[in-house]
Amino acid sequence: MNVNCTPTTTSIPLWIVILCLLISLVGIADHDLWTPDEPREAAIMLSMSRTGNLIIPDLAGVPFVEKPPLYYIVGAGALRLLASLLGATTALRLTSVLWGLGALAMTGLLARRLLGREQGVLAMVLLATMPGFIHVTHWMLVDNALLFFVTAALWCFTEAYIRSRLGFLPWAAVFTGGAFLSKGFIGPLIILLGWLGLVFSWGRQVGWRGMSQPRSLGLHCLALILCLALMLSWMLALRAVGGPDLWNEWFWVNHFGRFSGGATQLGHIRSFWYYLPVIPVYLLPWLVIVLVGIKNLLAALGRRQMTPAGRVLAAWALGGLLVLSITATKREIYLSVLLPACAMIGAQVLHAPMSRKLHNSLWLWVGCMLGGLLVFIVAPLLGSQARLLTGGWGWYQVIAGLTLIVCCLFLAPTFRFLHSAFCILPFFHRVLAATALFYIGGLTILCPMVDRAKSYGSAFRDMAAFVAADPSTCVAGATHVAGATHVAGWRFDETTRAGFYYYCDLVFPALSDINDLNQVLERRHSRFDGILALSRNFPPKSASLPPWRVCEEVRMGPRRVLQLIEGAVVAKPPD
Repeated sequence: MNVNCTPTTTSIPLWIVILCLLISLVGIADHDLWTPDEPREAAIMLSMSRTGNLIIPDLAGVPFVEKPPLYYIVGAGALRLLASLLGATTALRLTSVLWGLGALAMTGLLARRLLGREQGVLAMVLLATMPGFIHVTHWMLVDNALLFFVTAALWCFTEAYIRSRLGFLPWAAVFTGGAFLSKGFIGPLIILLGWLGLVFSWGRQVGWRGMSQPRSLGLHCLALILCLALMLSWMLALRAVGGPDLWNEWFWVNHFGRFSGGATQLGHIRSFWYYLPVIPVYLLPWLVIVLVGIKNLLAALGRRQMTPAGRVLAAWALGGLLVLSITATKREIYLSVLLPACAMIGAQVLHAPMSRKLHNSLWLWVGCMLGGLLVFIVAPLLGSQARLLTGGWGWYQVIAGLTLIVCCLFLAPTFRFLHSAFCILPFFHRVLAATALFYIGGLTILCPMVDRAKSYGSAFRDMAAFVAADPSTCVAGATHVAGATHVAGWRFDETTRAGFYYYCDLVFPALSDINDLNQVLERRHSRFDGILALSRNFPPKSASLPPWRVCEEVRMGPRRVLQLIEGAVVAKPPD
């Protein structure tokens, strides 16, 4: 190997950093709302932007208090400011991107303080190229706000304790309050784990006398008051405006019920080991690097040689994983709040010369990456389903081919005129640049493809148009929240309610009682002539119904069919 090509991971060029940051902006404007979360989140933010109700989130006329409202407030503001310029969906998705970019900035600042300047940049680009981070920040999810606030709070605590700049404590409290207002108590709980690691290091540094100085006690009291004020401001407002029922639903059902597993009706109840197969996917392509870093942390713990950085990262990553595993309700996106810690653990490892094991793991990633691009290129040859998904031969294959060529140039600079341009880059930098290009090209290709399966917008509009035009329903469907409606929604799920509200500005009255359903199908209900239902929910099991017929149905993706149903007219036998 040429001496100029000796692997090193320091001093990442600015153009590679920019390339990694660009990943967050790719694919946010060329696709519709995707299930399972985006229709619900978008409808809540749209409702908030219209009503101005900033205390109780509202989903198509029904209070939605699973989470506090901060993420929705920011999204509602983005709608008012940017919807006319970018379109509603892009404006909302841009808020997630900005939360993600803020988390990257906070990760860089935190890693710089804990590990050093070069590792700060390294941690930031590692996080930016993790599939878990890319997944979460390209979707409308409150976890984006939680990710930012947790990282920002721990950065402020690090400045306060490691650098003895206690003036950062009130800011840490503000960010901790923001974490609570984004997703509830889980945010402050994750922050608490990292805070304990920092306080332990600070106590060893300044001793009890330094910790109990009047200025220190005063700033800690101020920080505590600020944090509690932010948390209580919304909790008390919820209790006062929403009443005890909404308070109980939020506090007992959505928090303690999700933690203990008592709220089984909310779903997502998983085993303790649920996250083990998810973590490798979320950490690619840096999985082996992070695992080596965790091994080093545990070894240092065993030798009682933990550094302040090691304590906070171990408490954050490993303690946070334990908390998330104990909680009964689990989803893969919940891991996103731990990814900055994993990126910093990886940055610690890569600061040293790269071992052969790590070098080989990156070559394995290179093989998977190039193989994935080849699959994109030949996808139309893989059968009718693949051709339907990709739309046949077109620009997507051209983009994949160009991305493959550029990645190969980065990774195998054998041509003389490329030697000086690429070989001076260390191997890791070339892999990093190729990875960023792979994600940029891959998102450009994948988002329109996935949109074909996950976009329900046209289906909602088609059904709304049919309801409005069908004379048998006697009305123009559900009229923009005002006026009478003669069509009800039979046991709508969140996605269906949200979709009609977001795309069609329609709210169908909810129907869930069997007796009411019988009256509708017998054409003797005082309000409704028909119902809208998902085929998987209709007809209800073990229910005897009058004759009925499907007037119209639309398919939403591969597994959902929305039907307009009314009672069938039974011909009378001749006399």
